[in-house]
Amino acid sequence: MKAVHKETSKPGLAPSNAFVLVEWCSILLQELSGTNWEKWGLETLISNAQALELCLSESSRSNVKHSALVITRRGLRKVFSEGDTGKRAIEEAIQKFASKGGPPSSSSAVMLGVIAGVCARKPEAKEIVSEKKSEFYTFYTKEIIGSRTPIPLHVSNALGDFFVEFSTKKDLEKEIIPSLEKALLRAPEIVLNDLLTPLFRSLPESIDLSSVLKTNLLKPLLSNIKSTNATIRHGALFTFKAAVLRCHDVEVLAQITEEILTPLKSGKLSSADQRANYADMLAALPISKKTFAATSAGIASVAGKEANEAALNSETLALLHYLEWGVHNEMDLEKPVIDAIVKGISDKKVPIRRLWIIRLGELFWSTSDSEILKSKFSVLAESSMPALLDIWNEATTNPLAAAQSGLVTAAYVFTAIAYNQFHSTSSPKVEAALKKAQIARQTLVMEPKPSFLLNQRIYGKLSSDDDFRWFLRALSSASHDMADLQSDATIAIGWSQAIIFCICSASVKPAIRREASLALSKAYVKNPAHISNIIVQGLWRWRHSVESGEKDSAAAVAKTDNQHLHLVVKSICLPPIEVSRLGSDIDESIRRNQMISMLVLSRPELIPRISWINLCLRVEVDPGNLARVSGRELIQQILDCTDFNGKVMNLIKPMPTIIC
Repeated sequence: MKAVHKETSKPGLAPSNAFVLVEWCSILLQELSGTNWEKWGLETLISNAQALELCLSESSRSNVKHSALVITRRGLRKVFSEGDTGKRAIEEAIQKFASKGGPPSSSSAVMLGVIAGVCARKPEAKEIVSEKKSEFYTFYTKEIIGSRTPIPLHVSNALGDFFVEFSTKKDLEKEIIPSLEKALLRAPEIVLNDLLTPLFRSLPESIDLSSVLKTNLLKPLLSNIKSTNATIRHGALFTFKAAVLRCHDVEVLAQITEEILTPLKSGKLSSADQRANYADMLAALPISKKTFAATSAGIASVAGKEANEAALNSETLALLHYLEWGVHNEMDLEKPVIDAIVKGISDKKVPIRRLWIIRLGELFWSTSDSEILKSKFSVLAESSMPALLDIWNEATTNPLAAAQSGLVTAAYVFTAIAYNQFHSTSSPKVEAALKKAQIARQTLVMEPKPSFLLNQRIYGKLSSDDDFRWFLRALSSASHDMADLQSDATIAIGWSQAIIFCICSASVKPAIRREASLALSKAYVKNPAHISNIIVQGLWRWRHSVESGEKDSAAAVAKTDNQHLHLVVKSICLPPIEVSRLGSDIDESIRRNQMISMLVLSRPELIPRISWINLCLRVEVDPGNLARVSGRELIQQILDCTDFNGKVMNLIKPMPTIIC
C-alpha cells in the first residue's frame, strides 16, 4: 500500500505509468472493501485519485482516459456495495475530497465526479450523496469557480456526473449563481476560460436557464463581450452559447433577444468585434414567431449599414439563420429585409457584394421545395435578379479579373441556384432574365477558351471554403446539361477535371473533399452509365497530364499527382447500400459495363490504393463470373488500353490550349 501511495505522489509521473497505478488501486480497493477499509481505504482512494487525474490530463490518449475511468468505477462499485462499510466509505470519501485540507483540488474534483457517477446508479448510495450535496457545491464554488489560476478542461468537466444526476434549478440558483456572479466581476479571465461551458452542458435537460441567464448572467456577459482581452470576449460568447442551449422560455428569450439587439441596432457598439459578437449571440438564440420579424428586420438594418467585412460576415450569418427559420416556418420575408439584401448585392465594394451574394445563395439553396420557393422567394428573386445579372455579365466577360477580385464566386452562386431554385419560383420576370443570361452556353464551354467554370487557371486560385463549396455546387448543377455530350467530348473532360480537382487538390480541406466526393456520387446515381464514362475518361486525362508533365492542367494546379484519385474512383463505385441511401438503384448491367471499362485503369500502378477485384466486390459484381461471361470485352479493353509491349497507351485527345 505504501509503495503504491509513494509512486502516485511522485512528480512528473507519465500517464502510462499512472494508468498501471490506477489498475493497482482498483484491485486493492476491491480487496479492501470487506476488511481493513479503516486502515488503508482512504489512502488507497487518494492514490487512485492522483493517478486518475494524470490519466485524464490533456497529454493522455482518449482510450487511456476511458479505460482509467472504467477501472476506477469498478473498484468503487465494489467498495460502495458493502452495506454499512460501503455507506461509511462514501461519507468518508466525500468528506475527505470535499474538505479544504484534502488532496489537491484537481484530483479531488476528478474523484468526486467519479463517486457521484457510481453512487447515482445505486439507490441507497444515491440517497447518501443527495444528503451531502452541499459539500459538493461548496467544493465547486471555492476550488473551481473561485480558482485564481486557469482550470484545465478535464478538471472543470470533472463534476459532470454530479450535476447531471443530482442538480436542481433551486440548487443552482442558491449554491452556484451567487458565487458565479462574484467571480465574473473578480476574475473573468479565469471563469470565462472555458470554465462554465462544461457546467451548463452537464445540467439535466429539465433545468431551464432562461430566467437565470436573463436575471443573473446576461449583463456580466454583455459587459465582458466588450473587453479588450480576446480570451475574455471569446469566453463570454462561448459561455452564452452554452447557456442558451438550456433556455426554453419563449417570453424570456424574447426579452434577451431585445436586450442584445437594441445596442446593435442603435449604433452604440463602436467596435467591429463587438458588433460581430453581438450578431453571433443573436444567431445562437432560439427563434420564435414572436422574435422573428423584429429581429430579422433589425439585423438586416444593421448589416445594410455595415462597412467592416468581419462584422458583416457575422451579421449576415445571423440574418441568414433567421431567414432560413422563417421560410421553413411559414413566415414571409419582410420588405426591409429584401431591400437590405438587394442593396448588399449591389454594393460597389466587391468583398461586400460577394458576401451578400453568398448569403443570398445559401438562403435559396436551403430549400428545394418548389411550393416554398414559389410562395416565399418569388419577390426576392425578382428584386435581386437585375443586380445578379450585372454581376454575371461582369464575371463572364472577364473571368480572370473576377477570379482575382473574388467575384467569380458570385458567378458560381448564380449558376448553382439558377438551375433549380430560380426556375421553381415560377416568375415570368425571373424566367426571362435566366433566358437572357444563357447559363448553359456560358458555363459549359471549352473552345476557343474555357469558361469561368471549367478553367483551371480560375478554379486553381480558389482558397476559401465558401469558394470551393459554391464552385462544387455550380459543377453539380451544370452536370444536368451534359446528358447529350459524348464522354470524351472536351466539355465533358473539362467538367471531369474540375470535379476531380475538388476531390484531389492540395488546397482543398478534408471537409470540402468529402463534400466533393458526395456531390460526385449524387451526380453518378442520377445517370450512372454516362457519369461513370465521363469520370473514367477524366481519370485517364488526369494521369496523362501527370505523366507528361503538362503544366497548364488541373492536375498540375492540384499539386497531388495521383495521390487522391482513389477517392474519385470510390465515389463512382458505390456499394448498393450507399446507392440506396442516395435514393437510387443501379442496374447490374450498368455496373458490369463500368467494371469492364475500369479493368486497366484500376491497377495500383496507375491509381494507388485501388484494386479492380476489390472494386468489383464493392459494387457487388462477381469478378470471376464477369470474366467468364464477358471475357471478350475484358480482353478487348486490355487491347484498347495497351500496346504490343504491354504498356499503357495514350488514349486521350489533346485538350484545347487556354487562350487568355
